[in-house]
Amino acid sequence: MKDIWHLACSKPGALALLLSLLPIGSGAASGLWSAVAADWNASANTVALATGVLSGIIMMVGSIAGGWMCDRMDRKNAYMLFGVMQALCAIGMAALPHTEHWYFVMTSLYSFVTGLTYAGYSAFVLESMGVGAAATKFSLYASLSNTPIMYMTRIDGWAHGRFGPSGMLFGEAIAGAIGLVFFLLARESVRRGLLGTSRMREHV
Repeated sequence: MKDIWHLACSKPGALALLLSLLPIGSGAASGLWSAVAADWNASANTVALATGVLSGIIMMVGSIAGGWMCDRMDRKNAYMLFGVMQALCAIGMAALPHTEHWYFVMTSLYSFVTGLTYAGYSAFVLESMGVGAAATKFSLYASLSNTPIMYMTRIDGWAHGRFGPSGMLFGEAIAGAIGLVFFLLARESVRRGLLGTSRMREHV
């Protein structure tokens, strides 16, 4: 509990906590690909291919690539870059023709970018949390990171029902952009000392 408290009172830890709750790179739309397949006239075989084992392999490759990139740039910036890429992927899928071909291509690309975001998130959190009670702290952050997946899945479902498949994807991109701006503002405020208390430390 002491380690967790010290982490929460540190600038990196507080930012990682905020990041866990924001809809940046949540990959929530991937949970709805089967439900919206009819909007792209995708067959059952195509859906099974795009959301099954192949999706896992593509996401694994994305995670490896994301980890490689995170070792070569600032991890917070890498995660934000991956979040922007995921938003652009959603916009691209909404704008391109709603055909089976583009359904397969864009859901596969989305899986790859989701792998990038998962690697970026893990790298940022691991860098922020220090070494004490590492398993507990990482599990805590991983649990919290399910929050944006939960509420974005609900938002995506609502947007699809109200605005259609393109509206769902545009809505996810907008939510990610809002989350990104919020995080940038919070990070700048912490850096300038506008947020936090005298107990908030630079390092764990």
